[in-house]
Amino acid sequence: MVDDLTYLFNPRHVAVIGASHHEGKIGHTVLNNIVSSGYKGKIYPVNPKGGKILGLKVYESIFSIEGEIDLAIVVVPASIAVNAVEECAKKGVKFAVVITSGFSEIGNIEGERAMVEKAKKYGMRILGPNVFGIYSAIAPINATFGPSKVRPGNIAVVSQSGALGIAMIGKASEENMGLSTIVSIGNKA
Repeated sequence: MVDDLTYLFNPRHVAVIGASHHEGKIGHTVLNNIVSSGYKGKIYPVNPKGGKILGLKVYESIFSIEGEIDLAIVVVPASIAVNAVEECAKKGVKFAVVITSGFSEIGNIEGERAMVEKAKKYGMRILGPNVFGIYSAIAPINATFGPSKVRPGNIAVVSQSGALGIAMIGKASEENMGLSTIVSIGNKA
């Protein structure tokens, strides 16, 4: 049996729910960072508009993707994030990193609880919501909206604060220190 954290730090298949066609949007930045990090697994951008982003076929729904998905990066508005997480869980996604904000940090405790319950119902793990993403030198994968270039190394960073985590990435780069893992835990749902 594969350890649950392997799906997070060394996924074989990644879906970006809310991948954007528009540069400057978080959904575009995250997808671009995954592609430019040298990730070798399958990448599935998901956006109801379809088409292509960064040369990758865009799926209109997570249910349009054939096969397994180890990790979903959720970057949709809070108003549809709970539904997106439920769809990921129904699809059998192993782990979801919910970058979307707008939950308990602003008083939307019910929305956050609903998200957790829907994930639990289908056995999916969640990191977040309200995170800046994850980085793993093992995969390698940079599924953050932070700096695209991260020097690989053996220092791990775990941060509740996205701003502090991004600052630590910058400082590590400035000091020529390599990072093995970066995890933003956000609201810790």
